[in-house]
Amino acid sequence: MQGMRKSGQGVQAGPGSVLASVQYLRAIAAWLVVFFHLTASMANATGIPAVFTVGAIGVDIFFVLSGFLMAMIVDRSHETGMTFLMRRFIRIAPLYYVMTFAVFAVALMAPWLLNSVRADVQHLVMSLAFLPHDDGTGGNQPILSLGWTLNYEMFFYVLVVIFAGLFRDRSLVSLAAFLVVLAFGGTLIHEPGTAVRFYTDPIILEFGFGIMLYRIVFRERQAQASEGIWWIALAASVMLIAASHDITQDKWRFLSWGIPATLLVAGGIHSFTRQVEWLKRLGDWSYSTYLVHIYLIQFAVKLVLPHAPSWAAHPFAAALILFPLIALASWFIHTRFELPVMAWGNARLKGWQRGAAARA
Repeated sequence: MQGMRKSGQGVQAGPGSVLASVQYLRAIAAWLVVFFHLTASMANATGIPAVFTVGAIGVDIFFVLSGFLMAMIVDRSHETGMTFLMRRFIRIAPLYYVMTFAVFAVALMAPWLLNSVRADVQHLVMSLAFLPHDDGTGGNQPILSLGWTLNYEMFFYVLVVIFAGLFRDRSLVSLAAFLVVLAFGGTLIHEPGTAVRFYTDPIILEFGFGIMLYRIVFRERQAQASEGIWWIALAASVMLIAASHDITQDKWRFLSWGIPATLLVAGGIHSFTRQVEWLKRLGDWSYSTYLVHIYLIQFAVKLVLPHAPSWAAHPFAAALILFPLIALASWFIHTRFELPVMAWGNARLKGWQRGAAARA
């Protein structure tokens, strides 16, 4: 598939500043989710009301960012569809697989440490395949609980390849339109199964928000926009987030949190241009942060908190202790596992590409 065409247009600020801004936004999104899970876990353990349910919007920010980035890649890259998918697989799968097997082992040997993980082979296979399925509790979470978002990501990447190949110049708009059709179609199906309910959830529209943000605003019209507009968008997104309530299971989440998330991405990509090295590093580590934090929090809540002084039960006190540990673990996993594995995988991919070119 040669449908990922190159364009001379694109984000006016240049790819370097855009990618730096993306890393800042990834850091913000990941740590919003961390604080959300910390306060929710502390609330379950102590009865203290959760104080930061809005932190779950970090997931929505990730989805909008994915739509934006994939739209930019489709617009600028000559990669084949297989190469694109392999690069995404190399980036996402290794750490996810290692942690999935680790959690599966814990579920077999010490299930009381986990909230609700079904340790059977079918659940494991479906989790490794990034496919939604009944988890035995009425939900569709894979073994690694946060993997439900990766199931959406992998589904979206496959759609990107299909639509980039089928529609070429119109792939971005056609894919966004298809997401609308999926979400609307889901409302017409009576008692949908697990997979249909998952893939037609309106949250998939947030990928479309990211696509259209790139195409309509950054690709076509950014030269006409002043910096002040993006600061207003950023401020508006923060105000909307602050005014939100707990709607993690709400069918209108794609609007109530999707719109503020889109505004934050729009304002952030344009405005976060100053080099902030520590924030960029947090963005670099954000995938490790996202996958590992919930288990560090659960370890602290279930094994440490019962023996800790009473002041440690306050979410902000717990954050002062746990956040540095989560950041340290994220750095270690990123530098000692993610980077070497990605380097190895991308080297193998280049070798495969050279071999394919020689055989052509």
